[in-house]
Amino acid sequence: MWRLNKVRHKAGGHANTLEELRLRRREKERALRQARRDRQLVSKRLLLNEDEEQDLMEITPGEQDVVSLFHALQHSGTDKEAYLRTLSKALRNPSAQLTFIKLENSMHLLVGFLTGSDARCRLQAIRCLHELSHSPHTSMASACLPATSYLLTYLSGQSTKFTELCLYTLGNICPDSKVVKERLLAQGIIPALASCIQVSYK
Repeated sequence: MWRLNKVRHKAGGHANTLEELRLRRREKERALRQARRDRQLVSKRLLLNEDEEQDLMEITPGEQDVVSLFHALQHSGTDKEAYLRTLSKALRNPSAQLTFIKLENSMHLLVGFLTGSDARCRLQAIRCLHELSHSPHTSMASACLPATSYLLTYLSGQSTKFTELCLYTLGNICPDSKVVKERLLAQGIIPALASCIQVSYK
């Protein structure tokens, strides 16, 4: 009888251990799923069209090219769209991104094109900002602040592609900085997003 009870006790203990292991595994899986969801919420997105995907296979301009392009954009009368297109490719390089934001008035130059009358230059300027917003450097979010009010304004108009680029750019810079979040809230990001959603459902 004593042996039988001992066997039953062992079997019960084994069952409890298995149940504990199952519970631990479920908790671990739940934590991993939550961590994956959290990463997706704050992960940065880079929008590329087919032409740009092809461009990624080509040689990307470097840091020195960024400086040359910056000066060319300041003084060039024509070909500004082409220079901006090349600049957006150059800004895929993290070190080139840092070089660009350290240049005096570089962000104001982009904002000038973003708010200018040439629609093609506006599109290329937002592509440059989008590349900057995808940067691994945390300082980039604050550097993009001069452009945020215009990005919010453009959520309610322009082309679908332009609106999409503005949305993704704002989404990329928002998680990086509390200052940026507070500025965007003060600038009216919530009503701007609500308006954008309403337009998309019409």
